[in-house]
Amino acid sequence: MGQNSDNLESFYLDVLQRLVSQPTAPFREERVARGIAALLREWDVPFELDEFGNIIAHYQRGPECRPLVLMAHMDHPAFVITTRGGPNGTDFVGKLQGGVSAQCFMQEVAVKLFPRSRPDSEAGIAARIVGFKQGEKPREVEFYLNLDKADEVAVVEIGDFGIWDLPDYELRGDFIHARVIDDLVGCAAALLTLWELSQEQPDTNVYGVFTRAEEVGLVGATAVLQSGRLPKTAYIVSLEASKTLPGAVQGEGPVVRVGDKIFTFQEEAEIVLRTAAQNLNKGGSVGQPPLFKSQRQLMSGGGCEAGAALLAGYTATGLAFPLGNYHNVTSDFRLEPENIHKADYIAGILLLQEAVRLMPQADDLRLNLTKTYGDVEPLIEQLKASANLITTAVQQKD
Repeated sequence: MGQNSDNLESFYLDVLQRLVSQPTAPFREERVARGIAALLREWDVPFELDEFGNIIAHYQRGPECRPLVLMAHMDHPAFVITTRGGPNGTDFVGKLQGGVSAQCFMQEVAVKLFPRSRPDSEAGIAARIVGFKQGEKPREVEFYLNLDKADEVAVVEIGDFGIWDLPDYELRGDFIHARVIDDLVGCAAALLTLWELSQEQPDTNVYGVFTRAEEVGLVGATAVLQSGRLPKTAYIVSLEASKTLPGAVQGEGPVVRVGDKIFTFQEEAEIVLRTAAQNLNKGGSVGQPPLFKSQRQLMSGGGCEAGAALLAGYTATGLAFPLGNYHNVTSDFRLEPENIHKADYIAGILLLQEAVRLMPQADDLRLNLTKTYGDVEPLIEQLKASANLITTAVQQKD
């Protein structure tokens, strides 16, 4: 292994911090993409860009086997500048991109703008949302902005993007707080699974697909899934940070996701994740808490890229990290950092690392689904032998 086991947690957290510290928005994921590409190069994991700007990494070694595709998106709800000058003398008009309630903008919101003329700037330009207009649909929200420094108005152009001015990353006890956890935690988990493969070099077949513009309609995922670049035999695992729900709580492990707001996912792919969880829990004592925690739940808080995979004809499942302050929105409609439990993040990485090792056995696991209830053939014969009892009973008249 490339890291001492005592330092693995720190390493995993460092990778996450490196990603979440980058500003991102739908169609403006270039800073996150640059960070992902740098790590893949550092670890000698082959990757390419497709014609839509999605990053597709691929590890394959040993005999041909069914591929596992770990899919996560690089964007997060944000906004884009659409007009110079706005109502009541405001400097700019912006348009919301992603699912954030308009109620969050009933008061001024501090934001940062990232001009295309400053592609390497990490600081951003300070501004404030001082008003908004709600359209006919929940996501049709128009912002009115003022810059904190008037002399920077000329730097901002139509098409530049902005984000909420929140802390990049903070570790507070057992919880990770960051402006963007959805879905850079999924990107980090996929990356660290590929890192493990680069160190261990097992026989398996794994893709890491880092997509764009998920928050405005699964756009990057749909594009790559419809392009034919990914084998149709692959199992797609949508990695997400999903809103906490009853039965999917923080600190109890990552959630094997049986469905989302729109779709029910497929057991054939899910069995790989569930077997991985069982393997990680081997050695636990009867009656004692499990060594490895995971959950299984329908995560109905929103849609995810597994839905795009199903529509494109793939077999798909999902893994979710229970998320607090989903899309930065608190229960009283303020914008605050998102948060996840540190143990859920670490366990999710370990689960994926075990799952990819199982892929050479994936077809056997699939066949084992037919044996869920044991050998029923003798009992079927018993049914047939006793069918005359039912026939007689049904034919009897009252």
